[in-house]
Amino acid sequence: MKTTRTITALLILVGLCAGIHAASRRETRHDRIRKKMKAMSHLKYNFFAPSVHISYKHPDPKAKYLAYYNEIRIEKTVKHTYFCTIGFDVGYFGVQDHGSGHLAIFSVWDKGGGKNRSSDVDQADRTKVLFTNSKAKSSRFGGEGSGAKTMMPYAWKVGKVYKFMVLLTPLEKGTIYTAWVAEKGKAWEKIASYQTVMTKKEIRGFYSFLEDYARNGETGQKPRLAFYPDHGAMTTTGKWQRIVNGSGSIADDVIQNGHSGVMNNTFYSQSGADTADYKTKPRKFSITPPKTKFKVDPLPKDFEPKKK
Repeated sequence: MKTTRTITALLILVGLCAGIHAASRRETRHDRIRKKMKAMSHLKYNFFAPSVHISYKHPDPKAKYLAYYNEIRIEKTVKHTYFCTIGFDVGYFGVQDHGSGHLAIFSVWDKGGGKNRSSDVDQADRTKVLFTNSKAKSSRFGGEGSGAKTMMPYAWKVGKVYKFMVLLTPLEKGTIYTAWVAEKGKAWEKIASYQTVMTKKEIRGFYSFLEDYARNGETGQKPRLAFYPDHGAMTTTGKWQRIVNGSGSIADDVIQNGHSGVMNNTFYSQSGADTADYKTKPRKFSITPPKTKFKVDPLPKDFEPKKK
């Protein structure tokens, strides 16, 4: 009994120490932001745009899902912006307004999220590249955990709708993640396929976000705005379900001029410049679905989910 109480006390102490450490890191980061804001006080708007997110609620909390589908229509963009269209528990997929041009990028983390120095991860724990589009380049990444990424030149345009899909294929040992992208109404392009060490039976944690990754002063002076017209998830039985509920969040930063919500019955995210502050907008929101059933038509030719 005494041993049990001791272990419980130690676990509580470890939790408290972790919480204190996280709070300390957050305050250190906030201090850096405040100092930078002071140094850039001559700017009209904040020196960067905060990252804003939408978390999409699974239609059926009891179901397990193998694929996510989302669409994006970018209306306002700024150089050095990442428009993540499909985020999930071990990776993310979207397009960038990159310094070298427009591109698509698909990333999946190593086992356990990896390490900030990708070279520190054992070969056995690394995400393996199984397929790379002939127009793309796959490589390792670090700095925010580690994993594999594929970057492909992709001439997306403001005002057009693009569709994205990620499929999980469970294995006896490990998991395969495959991603496709296309302008709506055109043929799918597979960008990459990876195999992770972790064995997973379902895909989880569907989200999207906008990120100003340069944060150089100039990037905060103009807004970025993206709409997500249609979205769904496919169960392990092969049934597609439309997503209608979401919630918005903002990165834990001092700067708050960013938010997500619903406009004209469409999910959207906006940040930077004169964007209204996060605190002025609702945290949870919903769309009114059309009467037609959700479906992805056509599916990619090599879309082969393992059904129950």
